[in-house]
Amino acid sequence: MSGNNIKLAKTILITGFGVFISYVINFLLTPYITDNVGIEAYGFVSIAKTAVSYAEIVTVALTTFVVRYISISYHKGDMQETREYYSSSVFGCLLISGTIFVIALPIIYKLEHLLNIPASLVPSVKLLFIIVFLNFILTTIITPLSVASYIKDRLDIAGIINILSYLCDAAVLIIMFLNFEPAIWFVGIGSLTASVIKVLGNLILKNKLTPQLHFQKAAASLKKVLQMTSNGIWQSINSMGNVLNSGLDLIVSNLMLSGVQTGQISVTKTIVTMFSMLYQVVFKPFQPRMIKSYATGDMDLFMKDVAKAMKICGYFSNIAFAGFVALGPLYYKLWLPSQDTDLLYLLTVVNICTSVTEGIAHPMYYISTLALKKRMPCIITVLGGVANTAGMYFLLKYTKLGPYAIVLTTAVIMTLINLIFTPIYAGYCIKIKAFRFYKVIVFHLISFALMIAVFKLIAALIKPQGWLMLILCAFIMAGAGALIHILVMDPKKALKYVNKGK
Repeated sequence: MSGNNIKLAKTILITGFGVFISYVINFLLTPYITDNVGIEAYGFVSIAKTAVSYAEIVTVALTTFVVRYISISYHKGDMQETREYYSSSVFGCLLISGTIFVIALPIIYKLEHLLNIPASLVPSVKLLFIIVFLNFILTTIITPLSVASYIKDRLDIAGIINILSYLCDAAVLIIMFLNFEPAIWFVGIGSLTASVIKVLGNLILKNKLTPQLHFQKAAASLKKVLQMTSNGIWQSINSMGNVLNSGLDLIVSNLMLSGVQTGQISVTKTIVTMFSMLYQVVFKPFQPRMIKSYATGDMDLFMKDVAKAMKICGYFSNIAFAGFVALGPLYYKLWLPSQDTDLLYLLTVVNICTSVTEGIAHPMYYISTLALKKRMPCIITVLGGVANTAGMYFLLKYTKLGPYAIVLTTAVIMTLINLIFTPIYAGYCIKIKAFRFYKVIVFHLISFALMIAVFKLIAALIKPQGWLMLILCAFIMAGAGALIHILVMDPKKALKYVNKGK
């Protein structure tokens, strides 16, 4: 294995371990939180995070291209321009996020008039929203601070920082729930603490890896901010589409369904979030390599990195979905025995259907960002979002699908976008035939179908009952899934290894 591949594997392992830690924390704390504050109250945590996603529609116009501009300038050797982009991005992030926080305060003050909030929960929910928006300022500034880990391809260290932040989040929550009367805003304090750790960690890392890169008031340019933002306007529109696709579901649920059903959907979204985090984490180590090969114009290397990223991300998306389909019923019965586990399982399966295509689509999403061609993806996402919202409303009003209506439309629309539009447009951006992407996608779907069949068979044969057997079964499935994926995606490589073994 080459040095680059070793570093890549190391980064994936560390960042993957970070996702695992985050999952374990959510796994252990969610039942405790729902039992202490109620599943209805827990639903407002996701609603608050959704509100922040609305604010990110504005900030994403800047943050999307921060890493791209700074990294490409750095790799081209133009340090003056690099400092200008960095200083301008820090200034812009603080200005925009701070302004949004100030605007949000009077809205939060009148929050009970905008949402259906039980009177007993109003003060706690309002405080939660304030803390979440304070956290929004910190998460925004993390983007320019994290650029050093991309420039120097040290996302492994950034992964360790993330792990520390997750542990601090959990520690704060445990301390607060054990020593004070349980309240939903404790969740916000935990997230805020985690963000502080990330800010400090990335600041130290930046000073260590790129000491020449620091904020200079004189270098901060409104012109540079506008340049980065103007290219990111379409990304803001894209975020608006994403909000329509997946960010309005809890708001619609809060207004058209019961508080309990909203809480149930919120619980299923924790699984969806974990899946999404997994794909992002697995893909992240490929980004520095793709940025560098794109900046230097080495398109052959660039396409090799894209194909490798698609295959690896595809493995994790397939194994995550197929594994949950096979083990999900037992998982919920063990995790949340006091809840309607059958409903939670079915809602989650529908909710995560998009993961099958989302994982493999991640590398293709990034191509339009590097090529500065975000207009069309944004238009498609917005149109999909409008159709999703309309479909959601129609199904809720004229059918008896109830909470299933919330997750069904999103699953269908996002799957179609991932399978049809994304590969075609990615090919257009870098002037190659979409067939090169579809070749990988077709084999990915074959691998997915085989995993479903094999994992269901494994579950039927082993018949796991408790946590220990569930975990053992999951490991067996992961191994079987890896074998299936390699045989399907790279049969020549698999045959090569077999011949070596002989």
